Amino acid sequence: MWFDMINLSRSGFQHRRYWLMTMMAACFYGAPVLAYELVPHQVTYQLKLKQASQESQIREIKGRTQFSMIKECDGWKSGEDYLMQMVFEDGNEIYLASLFDSFENDAGSLFSFTIDERTSYDKPLTFDGFAELSSGTTASKNSATGSAFFSIEPDNAVTLPEDTVFPIANTLEILARAEAGDRFYTSHIFFGAKPDDALKKISVVIGKEQTADNADTPSDLLMASYYPVNIAYFDPKSSDGVPSYEISFQMQKNGVVPYYTVDYGDFILQAEMDDIKAEALPSC
Repeated sequence: MWFDMINLSRSGFQHRRYWLMTMMAACFYGAPVLAYELVPHQVTYQLKLKQASQESQIREIKGRTQFSMIKECDGWKSGEDYLMQMVFEDGNEIYLASLFDSFENDAGSLFSFTIDERTSYDKPLTFDGFAELSSGTTASKNSATGSAFFSIEPDNAVTLPEDTVFPIANTLEILARAEAGDRFYTSHIFFGAKPDDALKKISVVIGKEQTADNADTPSDLLMASYYPVNIAYFDPKSSDGVPSYEISFQMQKNGVVPYYTVDYGDFILQAEMDDIKAEALPSC
């Protein structure tokens, strides 16, 4: 686990910044006109502790994260910059900071990433990697098998299962299924992380469209409704049926996520939108 020192009951805290790509980095160019029209944007969230068990010994979480999704001529460049402080009942504090950048091509067949992680209790970690699927991915279609490679373990390639998708393709899947009225599906997703954690099996539940309340953050990018979505992330090597963590979020039809929570079992982290702005489309 990333936080062995604080004995969390579920691993995967580091993935908080990676799953954002699953929800938010999305667009479907060259496709028929759909009910959703997704936009490049940059959004800032304030992070807080929503709930914690006595076993977690967490008293407070404070932080900020900024996510950007920028359209390029042949794909999407996404990034996140976050800083977080965790305060425990005994008065101890730890700090975490991360820079994450990724690129996924429009075909959904190539994905690359760079990670720079820093904490107050461990050495800095910087590495990159890439993955390739043998055929592209479009909404509601699974990809073929592929492989992923990491600079920190150059001789340890990860084989990707038949139903593997990259984050943008998975977001397309969520929105396509939401539009069609499908409420549940399972798949595998690959995102930037250490080799043992970069591939997850997911179970996705999509709720019916709901009315939004965006009065606190006025913006042309905020819509009148959203789909409530829950994604449970599982270790593909595990058979115990217990997710590593679960994400619940509000998915707008334009790809913007006004609010989300991350349930790690012993505690729940929440993120509330603080600011949002549109990013320009490229001149290709």
